[in-house]
Amino acid sequence: MKKAKFHHPMNKVETIVGWVYVFVHIFAMPYIVSALNVFVFPHLGFQLNETWLNFLYYAIGFTFLLGFLFHFLRESFRDMWNNFMATVVAVLIGYVVYIFLSAAVNFAISFFLPSTVNPNSEAVNAITRINPKKMLVIGVLLAPVVEETLFRGVVFGSLRGKNAFAAYLVSCLLFSVYHLWSYFLDGGSLWNLLYLLQYVPAGIVLGWCYEQSGTLWAPVFLHMLINYVSITVTIG
Repeated sequence: MKKAKFHHPMNKVETIVGWVYVFVHIFAMPYIVSALNVFVFPHLGFQLNETWLNFLYYAIGFTFLLGFLFHFLRESFRDMWNNFMATVVAVLIGYVVYIFLSAAVNFAISFFLPSTVNPNSEAVNAITRINPKKMLVIGVLLAPVVEETLFRGVVFGSLRGKNAFAAYLVSCLLFSVYHLWSYFLDGGSLWNLLYLLQYVPAGIVLGWCYEQSGTLWAPVFLHMLINYVSITVTIG
């Protein structure tokens, strides 16, 4: 595959806004959405279930990013068309590599945690079985755009030009912590920290996909594919 030139068309204002929202999205938005559901929505005559709370969480992020990082998303979309074949090939290769890396990591973790399940995966699967159509919208459309814009676009992209290793390290670390940090607050076993490793293959492959294709939309599409397969397997 001919490697596309890495292009990160994010200006300084978008970078600053993006970094701020990375931490807001990870650590503040879950509490904000929950607070709205407890203190505001009942006065309006309704409350949201877990599925709709997830939808609201990602819909807010999606709207924010369209409003404040639209220039970056538009320019990266143009890069995709200019490097369309590189995008397609990067997505396909990335998916195959992701499958093998994930299998290897899960196999290694099974030796240390043979009888437990990743709490985030367990929660997502439970919601998916109850509301598969809504979770397809969340998991295949909203979440990949939001998460890739933040973790690959903002974090990986802004660090990639300075230090490629730091770009992979920080984006993978934040991506892993993002999925599990709230469960650590519930007093779970420290062994559950091993589940952070389950998100490293995706973090590496999605960053590689961006780097190889030169467009953020390659990891977005790869993330969509990963989530679609996972959700369809869950609903069986």
